[in-house]
Amino acid sequence: MKSVVIYSKNGLLRAFVKGVLSGTKLEIREVASREKLFDLCRKSKFELLLTDDVMMFVNGSEAMGKIRCGDALPQIFILSHNLSEDCVMALLEMGINQFISLPLSPERLRNKVLAQRNFCV
Repeated sequence: MKSVVIYSKNGLLRAFVKGVLSGTKLEIREVASREKLFDLCRKSKFELLLTDDVMMFVNGSEAMGKIRCGDALPQIFILSHNLSEDCVMALLEMGINQFISLPLSPERLRNKVLAQRNFCV
């Protein structure tokens, strides 16, 4: 079973994304802090991370190395309000796979998740 991690400090966003992905054959795990996310990354593998924590990846952060440690290479989707084109380009250049602007369209988010190359559900 493919595994998705939803990381956000916002419980309503986590619940919304989990609801959008319900009914799929995905294992969905939720975390509410960076520390718990990084701990999860050290202990297990997953195919996709959905997060609204843009700041985790800016200003020379080591977050990418902590998320993609060892041979783990999950896809990373950023869910955020509109950012400048430069900021979005910088995120994509550092290895973020998708930038999805808020507010979220449930159908669009679900389709983007299920369209990933390693998700055959």
